[in-house]
Amino acid sequence: MATDWQTFPIEFKGGLISNLSPLQHGTNAVGSATILENFEPSLSGGYTKVKGFNKFNSGLIPIKAANGTTVGSPNNNQKRIQAVALVSNNYTAVVVRNGSYYVVTSGNITQAHSASTAHWNGDSGTTTRSDTLGAKVRFAHYNFGSREKTIFVDGINAPAIYDGNSAAANSITFSNASSSEYSPVVGAKFVSVFKNHIVMARNTATSNEIIFGKVNRDNSFSTDALVVNVKDTITGLIVFREQLIVFTKNTVQRFTGSTTDINSANIFKLSAITDDIGCIQEDTIQEVGGDILFFAPDGIRSLAATEKIGDFGLEVASKPIKKNVDTLSGTSFDSFVIREKGQYRVIAYNQSFTPLDSEGLIATKFVDQGGSGLVWATTKGFKLFCSDSRYYGGANAQQELVLFGHEDGYVYQAEVTNAFDGASIRGIYESPFMPINDPTIRKTFYKLGLYLDPEGAISAEVSLKYDQGVASVIQPNKIDIVTTGTGITFYNSTQSTYDTDVYSSDFDKLYNNNVVGSGKTVAIRIEEESTNPPFRLDTAVLEYSVETRQ
Repeated sequence: MATDWQTFPIEFKGGLISNLSPLQHGTNAVGSATILENFEPSLSGGYTKVKGFNKFNSGLIPIKAANGTTVGSPNNNQKRIQAVALVSNNYTAVVVRNGSYYVVTSGNITQAHSASTAHWNGDSGTTTRSDTLGAKVRFAHYNFGSREKTIFVDGINAPAIYDGNSAAANSITFSNASSSEYSPVVGAKFVSVFKNHIVMARNTATSNEIIFGKVNRDNSFSTDALVVNVKDTITGLIVFREQLIVFTKNTVQRFTGSTTDINSANIFKLSAITDDIGCIQEDTIQEVGGDILFFAPDGIRSLAATEKIGDFGLEVASKPIKKNVDTLSGTSFDSFVIREKGQYRVIAYNQSFTPLDSEGLIATKFVDQGGSGLVWATTKGFKLFCSDSRYYGGANAQQELVLFGHEDGYVYQAEVTNAFDGASIRGIYESPFMPINDPTIRKTFYKLGLYLDPEGAISAEVSLKYDQGVASVIQPNKIDIVTTGTGITFYNSTQSTYDTDVYSSDFDKLYNNNVVGSGKTVAIRIEEESTNPPFRLDTAVLEYSVETRQ
């Protein structure tokens, strides 16, 4: 009887969890997920289907030989975009491919150096550069004068400098490795800017060096500069809270202090944050919501300040998704942040994978939650070897631009479309199996109400699964939910009538679905594969009755 029905509300929150037993998960984290693919935990609550990406520029980044000619049959290393660096000119990036540098906007691709300028192996010019073999090119921005410039390192050559003038045909200067000012940083792999010093890191057969250039200089790394051997393979640099954090494979260290004279008594000091853990995946170090995340041997860790100013605490931020981290496979990794969403994404790169097969992790930072405050999901469909994100202001309101590239030669812009470069985005949410107060009593289910917040049309499949989905338990058919943004229709191939109650506005709706079946535990699965605008999973309500205890 209807009067015997009970309701069980489910608030979609907690994100992806894979480190709990089924009963613990379904009891203690009801609104979390066992699968959360291409749904991102939203700062406004619930889970929102991710946005996609389009080509930032419709043209291919050329693959040029040292003499300026196009490479006819490029190998895999030559194909790879090695860097996408967003520079101070609005919506402009410096892109590196096969050792050549290009200034790229949405409408233009301009080679940033002349063909006569030597830029890698085989040139006879004055600035001979070795072949970068498709290696990652890293960069840092600085302003020691009238405009922002960008310095690039590729792990093999002396640095390259972009002068900030995108209109110039020759806006890239290649440093001469034979120059005494640059010879100490030939082969630098990482670069940062700390208190008006350009800082580079390189790993050699005999040392692992941090090199501080002179203050307000980008061409002064001679022997009187500060050089510190950190005694372990360096994997990244980042400036955080007036400190230069140095990551190695086995340690995390920091430079503190301040100086305008590298030879003064007031010199930068090196101390250990931890000698027990380091960063094993380069390019996974990012600042998110006042914290630093990085890929350690035991997962993604947080470098978070404790209450004691200047001290740090370390924790495994990815503990809730350990299984997902352990199975994430890549020949390299890259990461970027979406600041307006408080979001960190780390993507595994495999050149042999198609974009739709490429996997990554999404973390959203919730400042009001304990611990790391991170809520997790997975993504599938983003393939990238390098990326960058940046806010632009000026005449426009603050707008964040996210660009990335891999070996297909295009630069892509994320967060702009409802598709993966025209392909449908497949989003999946699956809840844990919920015992609904008692795992020993069977419940009969009658209705599922879904509170969704759509931006437009929805074309989703919804289903209930009973008792861990075992074949011996009758599992109900899927329910198709199809909306146009102005109306709603429910379909099911074997059952005839469903409620179609819609409350509130077009953008805040309750979709009531009649359901059938019974089980001691129940899970909800929602799947949508389309190019429709994103929609948010807010809340679900199950209506059921309880059978007599046997």
